[in-house]
Amino acid sequence: MGSPFATQEDPESLWYEQSNYRSTHLASVGYGIHVAVFGTVTYYTLQMRSAGKGRIWIFWLVFSALQFAFGTINLACSIAYNENAWVNDRAYPGGPFSYLIEQGNLPFATLGNSASILASFLSDGMLLYRAGVLWDFTWYIVVPPTLFFIACIVLSVMTVIQLALPNVPFPQLSLAVWIILMLLPIWLTILIAGRILYHRQTMHDILGPEYARSYTGISAIVVESALPFTIISLILLGLFGDKNTAQNLFIPLLVQFECIAPEMIILRVVLGHAWTKATLSGDDQPSEMHFVSRNRPGAQSEAAPAAQWTKSQTEETAGRNRTTSLVILRDGEKHGEKKDSQTESSVNVV
Repeated sequence: MGSPFATQEDPESLWYEQSNYRSTHLASVGYGIHVAVFGTVTYYTLQMRSAGKGRIWIFWLVFSALQFAFGTINLACSIAYNENAWVNDRAYPGGPFSYLIEQGNLPFATLGNSASILASFLSDGMLLYRAGVLWDFTWYIVVPPTLFFIACIVLSVMTVIQLALPNVPFPQLSLAVWIILMLLPIWLTILIAGRILYHRQTMHDILGPEYARSYTGISAIVVESALPFTIISLILLGLFGDKNTAQNLFIPLLVQFECIAPEMIILRVVLGHAWTKATLSGDDQPSEMHFVSRNRPGAQSEAAPAAQWTKSQTEETAGRNRTTSLVILRDGEKHGEKKDSQTESSVNVV
């Protein structure tokens, strides 16, 4: 038995409103994951700085911070838009349904749309670069998606401009943009995942099964190819083609995952697990970041036999001078070390 207070709207209009309302909650779940990923990336990026790995950490930190900012702005604007539709402007002529359709040109709505577009630029740009690295920047592999990427930028800017104009509830151009935004990551995912699988056996022969797993395992394929983002894009592509209102459920969530995808790739780069030009030659060796206490029995044996950087510090206490030393270990071979009588804490940075 239905509620006596239920709305009298037709089912189609009601489902449109419900899908918009629920989409914000789904995006909030994605944002929670985004916060955790961004925090992890920031932590290990700063660890990279402490290890004296040059200034590349600044680029990775700024890139991930921009993605986090865009994801935050988009969600905040989406929440404000829904709040206006159902709370602040509930007396709008035609109700929330009309508000959602007709007020897409509000400043904060335009800001949210712009943030999602900028996030997609960075995300697709990162995937395009990673595909280029894996394919050694072969021109006939890299050029077509690059041209597609440029076309996406142009159409996206035009769509944001149209959405900001008054009396334009849903410009047809935005449909083409969303299709391009969804097709490009799918294309790049196929290129990246296909390349990793193609070289799977080669990596096993070069590095052995244990170390090759860092480059060719399930986690490597999922992260390097931004598979979760691609899966959501595929779902959206199908719903768009079917003109199904359920597409509204996934659009805000897609924005969060298009921000998370490159941040996860950055994490693999910082940890030294990402593919590079030297990977297939065997010059790249995976390792893991962890903290080791030199006083603890067997601590030295826990370090991976791959590239490691150890920074030890001792404090000046009871007349002892404070010293700082950098220990560089590669494949278990010691190149230089300053020992101290006190406990040395080491950080292995990938």
